[in-house]
Amino acid sequence: MGYPSLMFLKELPEEVINPDVFEDLKLTLLLSSDAVKSMRYVCGKEDILARHELFRVLENDDLRSQFKVLAEDMSELARLYDAYVDSDSEDARRVICISLLKCAAQFGYDAVDFQGSGVFFERFHEFFLDEVSRPEYDELAADLEEVYPRIAEIQHCSFKITGDNMHITSMASESYADRLIACAVNLGLPSVSKQRTFSRMLPPDIIEAIAALYPEQFEQFDWFYEKYEGFFNDGIMIYRGELAFYLELSEIFEKLRSNGIPVVYPEISETKKISVHNAYDITLLAKNEQHIVPNDILFSEKEPFYYLTGANGGGKTTYLRAVGAVVAFFLNGCPLACEQASLYPLKNIYTHFPRDERFESGGRFQNENALVNEILESQGGNSLVLLNETYSATSEELAVPLTVALAERLYKSGSFGIYITHQHGVGETEIPFLNVVVDLSDSNRRTYKISRQQGNLGSMALDILKKYRLDKESLEARFGGNA
Repeated sequence: MGYPSLMFLKELPEEVINPDVFEDLKLTLLLSSDAVKSMRYVCGKEDILARHELFRVLENDDLRSQFKVLAEDMSELARLYDAYVDSDSEDARRVICISLLKCAAQFGYDAVDFQGSGVFFERFHEFFLDEVSRPEYDELAADLEEVYPRIAEIQHCSFKITGDNMHITSMASESYADRLIACAVNLGLPSVSKQRTFSRMLPPDIIEAIAALYPEQFEQFDWFYEKYEGFFNDGIMIYRGELAFYLELSEIFEKLRSNGIPVVYPEISETKKISVHNAYDITLLAKNEQHIVPNDILFSEKEPFYYLTGANGGGKTTYLRAVGAVVAFFLNGCPLACEQASLYPLKNIYTHFPRDERFESGGRFQNENALVNEILESQGGNSLVLLNETYSATSEELAVPLTVALAERLYKSGSFGIYITHQHGVGETEIPFLNVVVDLSDSNRRTYKISRQQGNLGSMALDILKKYRLDKESLEARFGGNA
């Protein structure tokens, strides 16, 4: 039985994004590991359009609430499945199997109830409609109705430790603490806070002792397990990441809309380009930033690769992450936080953001060079490559020729990319520059934009003077040529 994917119309793509990319882009601050794991597979045009349909469905509050029920079912199913797989006790596996199948059955019923549209939804709904209509499903539901309540009968035991021995006895469903709290309330004493509790897997010998205390219940558990041991299909666990992906991202987009940030569905370009107007770096949401400055993103076959320079604190890394997040979301069929977007489907994303913890052996330069060579060999001419101050840890004498050689090779490779560098020695080059410039339209605060121009620190200083009317021309206008 093959469960229909909610993310791919056919088989999984071969192209996979390195998990370090999501770490570098800070998407791991916004999304769970399950969602990020689902985003590693680069999808094609048909999958992108099909995902757009499902994301549009989730813009409806009621439908998103229904979808959230499915995600909650799957979260509980994942917890039980992990416990089932990890259990070292056959008695424990029998008990967990009951809860696991009950949760799986509930997921099927909720999948049928979910109302939506689009190709992913239609085949998902049709599959589970057929599934719950099977006679075996009705039989399972009837047996669960009988056996599941018996789990509650074994959940309360008394544990007493004497020396090296533990004595386990059965007890009423009401604990001693519950009885004491009830007595205190009856006496008019102040309310008492509930005991702290936590869950953990019991060792096999304790579970065996509990099984000996409740032979009737465990006999019924054994019967159920023998009957339904092969009923559960772990293929259903594909929805663990897929549901997390859709739900988490749809809630992010809803938060963006509520904060006045535009969210649009990008066009799929037939020509090789990336054209995005006023893109927002949504990873700043993780820092609760209230003032996110949008920037344009433009790549073409004529200008596929850029150096990005400018003073520290001007938003270069933020811009790099915004570019990477836009492409990552596009390649996953997501809406984008921008005003307009048209992108060509690239095959992958590669990043190099220096982090010391990556370099476990050898020197930093040696490891850094190895990562760069890996990117060069893998990118294949139709990818996005983002480099953040690569070779910055070595001497300028060595770094400049390496920087120039790497940038020129990527510029001619057919991939799109940006290279943040402080290496002033790169000199004249056919590779265009992006620069940090002062946003003159914002008179209330010093904010920066990324602009396509041949700029330097001097031009940025002049921008600041112009913004606050302290440049030569402004001063002459104010003081009648006596400045």
